[in-house]
Amino acid sequence: MKKNYNGIALVLLIVASGTKCVAQDDGRSLLKQVIKNNQETVDAIAMYPTETRKIIFEATEYPEIIAKLNGMQNNSQDAFQKLISTFSKEEQEKIWNLTRYDGLIADLAASTNKSEDEINNMLANYPEEIQKTALEERKNNYNLIIQIDKMNKGYNSDFELLLSGYNPEVINTFREMIKMPEVLDMLFDNMQYTVVVGDYYKKNPERVIHKTDSLNLILTQKNAKEADDWKQSLNNNPQAQEEYINAAQEYAQDNGYQPDDYNAPLTQDVTNYNTNPYNWWFGYPSWYPYDYWNPYPYWYDWGFYYNPGRNVVFFGLPSEYFMEWYFYYPEHFSKYPELASHYYDYYDMHRESMNNNSISHSVNDWRNRNKDIVTDNWDRNNSNRTQMFKEYGQMETNRQKYNTRNPQRQIEQSEYLQKKQNKYPLLTSNVPEKQLIQRNSERKNIQGNVPEPIKKPAVTIPDRYRAPVNDQINKQAVQNRQNNNSNVQNGNINNQQTVQANPQLKSPNPTRQTENSNQIRNAQQYQQNTWKQMRPQSQSVQQSRPQSSTPATGQQANRRVEQPVIKNTQTPSSNKRR
Repeated sequence: MKKNYNGIALVLLIVASGTKCVAQDDGRSLLKQVIKNNQETVDAIAMYPTETRKIIFEATEYPEIIAKLNGMQNNSQDAFQKLISTFSKEEQEKIWNLTRYDGLIADLAASTNKSEDEINNMLANYPEEIQKTALEERKNNYNLIIQIDKMNKGYNSDFELLLSGYNPEVINTFREMIKMPEVLDMLFDNMQYTVVVGDYYKKNPERVIHKTDSLNLILTQKNAKEADDWKQSLNNNPQAQEEYINAAQEYAQDNGYQPDDYNAPLTQDVTNYNTNPYNWWFGYPSWYPYDYWNPYPYWYDWGFYYNPGRNVVFFGLPSEYFMEWYFYYPEHFSKYPELASHYYDYYDMHRESMNNNSISHSVNDWRNRNKDIVTDNWDRNNSNRTQMFKEYGQMETNRQKYNTRNPQRQIEQSEYLQKKQNKYPLLTSNVPEKQLIQRNSERKNIQGNVPEPIKKPAVTIPDRYRAPVNDQINKQAVQNRQNNNSNVQNGNINNQQTVQANPQLKSPNPTRQTENSNQIRNAQQYQQNTWKQMRPQSQSVQQSRPQSSTPATGQQANRRVEQPVIKNTQTPSSNKRR
């Protein structure tokens, strides 16, 4: 997600010079304008805890270091991708995961003459979810680990050399910053903000912290209110809640999880799940065209989890990842039409939050992409909206099948709807015929060039987050969950209530503590609404789910681990911004 490093020094000089000139007249005016132009960045940083924000603002005082770190990271990430490019995608993912745990690569590289017991004792210092992968990669790719360790030490040495002329406080600040790669990315991508705010913070740090403390309180309260509105709305609409749960489980399966994983009850500490970001020097997997520094498990994308009593516990909104997945595939609208209508109702109540609210943002984006047929009548015709969404899903699925069969004679939405008026009466009734013809004559491109969502790698869930429940009860819960679709059709739905998990189930010795990890996650989500501006557009209008996307079963995944490393003949492409 990087821009070209060439010319950064010139950009900094221009911005800094402009800052000095204008600051002499009205520094605060410039600051207000920069904040207005970078409101999403302002909000994202304000969402971080206070101590984290102090580190970020201290880093903004040195934009030249941020620019140089970006250039160094471009080079190091390219070199790392080249090093592992001959391995299979599955193997690359494992190697990238090893880099997420500070010191692990170095410990593995230094284990040449260690016994099996010594290696196991060494790995006991790391989270349980990475220990198996570490053992496998040490056995299968030890020479590669040696190379990665040398690269990592070389980059860290260059990093220390870069900072050698600065005081210890600055050095410590940037040692912390490279542990927050998503923030470094954000500061570099918004360099004008970084320069101006850094200059202002240098002059008046107390005022900047005070202002962002106030904004943090406002945003936190707003997030809590919107999350509670979402929870209450689902409790008032049991059919939408049931479709939401079913859609969430389909999402988890699409991303490589198995029913035994996503149906498992969890302990009460799951919202404070601690994630290890990918190593700053090596970046994240190259097949991601947007920021993916912090891999979170499925329930963070859901916005809920199952407690030990098998009740649904809502703790937030579904993530941008989840919402993008839902709105990309048109069959979701016909499969979960009540949920689609419920999204729309929620969006109607929170239109002012469409920048940072995942539901409002996604619904508004969908409306803009489908403005030929989604008219203002959708706002007024809420009694038929569920059926309208069902017709929309059927129409888009059939239209895309037609376009796939007829690549030289592809047809856009309004024209297709005009030819199939009898098949989709509610959609047709909401778009006057004159409007269909007029809009059809004005548009030249076929709507639908939306890039397919990238599947997230499944995160191994540590056992400490799994509630100890009877296996038979758990298996029955899985079976019941697999029958949910038929229950919805028969109207046999139970409204599940939120209950508190047993406090005794919380792990007494978590692997590591962070400063309010759930708050950090919320801050990271504030940056996700810029994905669609960053990603390259797909070359195909086909949006239907490819058959090959079915995830492998857990047994198949295990067999892949035991097989020899498979070599790729093609280097994975990198679509990140440069």
